[in-house]
Amino acid sequence: MTAPAALGRLRDSRLPRILFVAHAFGGGIARHVEALARAIAGDAEVLLLRPHAPGHASLRWLRPGEDFAAWLPTDDGWDRTIGFLDAIGIDRVHYHHVHGWPQSILGLSRELQCAHDVTLHDYYPACPTYHLTGADGRYCGGSPDCGHCLDDGPAQWPLTIPAWRAAFRELLSSAARVIAPSRDAADRIARFFPGIAPVVWPHPEEEAAAPAPAVRVLVPGALPQEKGLGVLEACVRDAAARALPLHFRVLGYTSRPIPSWPALPYSVAGEYREGDLPALIAHEGGGAIFFPAQCPETYSYTLTAAIASGLPIVATDLGALPERLAAHPRAAIVRWNASASAMNDAILGCALPPPRPAAPAPSITPAAYRGRYLEGIVRRAEPPGRPALDPAWQVEPPVPVALSSLAWLFEDGVRCGRGKSLAELERRVGEADLALEEAAGERAAMRAEEERLAREARAAQERLRLVESSRSWRMTAPFRAILRRLRGG
Repeated sequence: MTAPAALGRLRDSRLPRILFVAHAFGGGIARHVEALARAIAGDAEVLLLRPHAPGHASLRWLRPGEDFAAWLPTDDGWDRTIGFLDAIGIDRVHYHHVHGWPQSILGLSRELQCAHDVTLHDYYPACPTYHLTGADGRYCGGSPDCGHCLDDGPAQWPLTIPAWRAAFRELLSSAARVIAPSRDAADRIARFFPGIAPVVWPHPEEEAAAPAPAVRVLVPGALPQEKGLGVLEACVRDAAARALPLHFRVLGYTSRPIPSWPALPYSVAGEYREGDLPALIAHEGGGAIFFPAQCPETYSYTLTAAIASGLPIVATDLGALPERLAAHPRAAIVRWNASASAMNDAILGCALPPPRPAAPAPSITPAAYRGRYLEGIVRRAEPPGRPALDPAWQVEPPVPVALSSLAWLFEDGVRCGRGKSLAELERRVGEADLALEEAAGERAAMRAEEERLAREARAAQERLRLVESSRSWRMTAPFRAILRRLRGG
């Protein structure tokens, strides 16, 4: 699909156009925007405007099956962006967030001469930090006169706290609807803006059955191949293939990686300190413990901790494992070379059943929310002419990437658990490995060149020695001396 053709289909639609304004992050706002767009699909055309690279905003059409996107100017070309949106014929602007936007975004609906709504996903109209927190990241008390919003740094716009709130008072007081997803949020924002009475509409959510609970199968200790790593992977893959209610959790580390959840029902807790295994087993809340050993164990201290836990234990029939588990009331012994399906069946046969949670009913369904939301949103008169899409707006500008250190990425991705940093760390480590390989290749080439030059130098020295030791060289020595004197040497 080409952008001009999609723009033509949008222009020809007889449905109202609603422009969502949001920030560029994911999270709850992105989830709500997508859910709301799905709920009103067929009744309105929804466009999403978000900040992109410096000086640019991305515009997407959220109709299913359409991939229209444009990157519009927000600085010197803001007037052109306003003209483009006006030519599309926006009937309602819906503010979801303003982070990353210039202050001019607050006047967008006025420029487009249409009504606007505001949803309170947090407290951005009252608090430049958005969350009613001070510099310590804790709740400031929520008083309109506390003044702690800027303790940790300036707001994204050069405004004092009173000026910030004055700008948003105008936005809220002129809104067709101020929507709060909870009574608490409505009451808190009203303290800062007396006279503003948000409607309380919980976010729409589809009613969904609670996911089937899985037995947490703990696999303790270091796990190389001889301790059953290959068997464990086969069991993990069998559980995924048969959709068994099992999740394998290694309490320790492995000699090679296995794809983890959500790709496969598997995860790794990491290496623990000596003596901490009993507490770790207790904290993990497992339903069974699994020993897939492929070599005869002589004793196994990890088995001692497993027996002390009182949990069901499934182990292979090698070495001391069956001997030590003979008196365990909840033990199952399987052949060391049994199939993965047989081992999983043994685990399911003795594991403690996990508690089954009940799925809460949604406060409001998408269908009910749709009925409320569409009240008063109608298609206005057709705008004159057709929107002209600048070819430059069809090229996505690059987003500058802050270069983080590998140490920071490790801290954020591995220790803090942020997936984006972990993926960037993996990419950067891969690049570093390639650079090391290239450097090693260059060093090897330099060493080879040095050795070649050294061989040539040794050969030249040997030739010179032979010449200087020859009879002709000795006989011509007086003549060479005369030549040197004539040359002034």
